[in-house]
Amino acid sequence: MKVNLKTPWGRIKAWLYAMFVEHNFTNLIRFNFHQISAEAYRSSQPTMWQLRREVKTRGIKTIINLKGANLGSAYYAFEKEQCARLGITLIDVEIYSRGIPEGKSIRRAKEVFATADYPIWIHCKAGADRAGIYATLYQYFRQHIPIGQTNQLKLWPFGHIEHSNAGKIDFYLEQFLVYQQDHPAAEFLDWAENIAGREKMNSEFKSGGMASFINDVILRRE
Repeated sequence: MKVNLKTPWGRIKAWLYAMFVEHNFTNLIRFNFHQISAEAYRSSQPTMWQLRREVKTRGIKTIINLKGANLGSAYYAFEKEQCARLGITLIDVEIYSRGIPEGKSIRRAKEVFATADYPIWIHCKAGADRAGIYATLYQYFRQHIPIGQTNQLKLWPFGHIEHSNAGKIDFYLEQFLVYQQDHPAAEFLDWAENIAGREKMNSEFKSGGMASFINDVILRRE
């Protein structure tokens, strides 16, 4: 979509597109907002009034957008505009929930958490899968919680469906824990950057047909 926020009609068209084509209206039903720690929060993509409210209420200084910098997205245009108005930093990260992550994605997460201005707010579209991945990496890199003790990829309360295609991230983390049993000193980032067989892991993971149908077709998650 060609986004134009400079005219009233352009803003109306962009708002309608963001709400109904990009499904921002679903946040009026389920915001999926959760506190990870005293300095970090996670959610689905907020509406602009939700964004303003939480930024002001919680003193948010950085928003981490896991949908990437999509210049054809009306939602992204509004979010970028709103962050500029509020004087907060918008960090755009492109990460996927339907495949085994590349090592560079894990290193990028470490860099983001090391340099971000806190408090931070992590969001994707539904707040279940990609937000779960990044919240897990936040716990590992920032809070130094072992991968096996993280708790951000759950059906309740986050809505992460492990047996759908989004469960590849669970499978990926499980492979690291298996490796760690024989290599107790292994660091997750080192393993992620030097891992062999990403395609093998992608092919070995088997999702449940009904779970994937619910996640991908009914809920229309990305």
